[in-house]
Amino acid sequence: MAARYRVSVDTGRDAPGSAPREQQWVFVREPHRVAVSKGDSEEIWQRLPGGGITLQRVLHRQQRVIDYSAGELAALQVEVDWAALSRLASPEPAASTEWNDAVQLPTRITQRLNGHTQVRIELLDWATTAPADWVLPGSRSADYLHIDAADFGDMAYDPAVRAAEALDVQAGWRRHAHGH
Repeated sequence: MAARYRVSVDTGRDAPGSAPREQQWVFVREPHRVAVSKGDSEEIWQRLPGGGITLQRVLHRQQRVIDYSAGELAALQVEVDWAALSRLASPEPAASTEWNDAVQLPTRITQRLNGHTQVRIELLDWATTAPADWVLPGSRSADYLHIDAADFGDMAYDPAVRAAEALDVQAGWRRHAHGH
C-alpha cells in the first residue's frame, strides 16, 4: 500500500492572503515496514522477526541516516504502536479526522498546534503498489553515511545529530545525557 498526502501548515502569523506552506508526503505500508517521506526527512520503521521495532531517520539536507535500534528506542522511552504507524495516524487522534476504512488510512486530518498553527493532511491518492513516478522513502539515501543514535553523546557537534535530536524532542522523546 502506498499513499500520497498534501500537508499544509498555516501559522496564522503569515501575511494576510499568503498561502500556507505545503509539501507532499509519501506513505508506504508493507507487512514488516512502514515508511513516510516528509520532504527533507524520512522515517523508515521496521518490525523485526522477534517483535522489536527499529527506526531509520533519513535527513536529506545532511545526507545522513540515523539508526535507532529497538534498545535505543526503549532507552528513549518510545512506545511504538505498530497499528497506529501502519495507518499513519490513529482514527481517533486529538484532531479532526476523516477516515477511509477500506484502506485503513486517514483521508483528512486537521489539527491545531499551539493555539494558532493549523496543520492539514489530505490524502491525494493511493495504490496497492506505488506508481513508478513516486519518490519512495529510502530510495534517495543509499549512499548516505549512517550514524547510530546510541552514539549521539559523542557527536554533539555534528549537524545531523543536532537535527535528529531536535526531531526527537519535537516527537516528545526523552533523551538523557549518558556518560562514558
